[in-house]
Amino acid sequence: MADHADRYELEDELRVLGREVHVPAAPDLTASVRRRLERPHMARPHRFRARWRVAVVTFAALIGLLAVTPQGRAVVVRVLRFAGVELSQGAGPRLSPTSTPALPGEQRMSLDRARRLVAFPILVPAALGRPDEVVVSDGGRVLSLVYHRTASGQVRVDEFDGTLDPIYFQKFVYAEDTSAIEVNGRPGLWILRPHELMYIRRDGTADTASARLVTGRTIIWDTGRVAVRMEGTFEKTRALAIARSAQ
Repeated sequence: MADHADRYELEDELRVLGREVHVPAAPDLTASVRRRLERPHMARPHRFRARWRVAVVTFAALIGLLAVTPQGRAVVVRVLRFAGVELSQGAGPRLSPTSTPALPGEQRMSLDRARRLVAFPILVPAALGRPDEVVVSDGGRVLSLVYHRTASGQVRVDEFDGTLDPIYFQKFVYAEDTSAIEVNGRPGLWILRPHELMYIRRDGTADTASARLVTGRTIIWDTGRVAVRMEGTFEKTRALAIARSAQ
């Protein structure tokens, strides 16, 4: 009951804040857009990279701003959905003794066969090489690359379609354990401490049988076409190097 009361109180505060925020009228951008479209194409990659830098900085600022107050931390963990992953407050569900990291309908297969089954490009981190296991789950909804022995211990890379809106995984974390990062010019998230992870099925229901404790650290990023979460015992510098090598 206390959690519901806190949620309603937070929602009321946000509504009041929304009414007090002044949003200026939108200018007519037709002429400006036309002029930009008529400029030479060679200049566009620079503007594209600049826009992404702005997006990354804004994303990092949002995480930092929301994490400085209890209300802000509540917003982060209750509202933040990023790259197919939902971050929720605090401890997760009680883990069953029979819980396993297995996702629904797991099938182990070759990388070549997996490429034919999933509807999105498969990214393989060059820094890790060819995976020891390739697993396709839930009818091709999720692709997992598993590396049993690396310099960072066992590493698991879960990939899914980044162009779709649904949630694939739910993580139970604290805002102080989460920070914004950048992977190849795209915004991402770094989760420092162990936390609970649960798979979300196609119909939006939680697959409690898959709930488990992630004992290492996690990096999450989105390439625009593919969303990726990677877990291991790596430090942030190593995790970023692996993520940036994925192609």
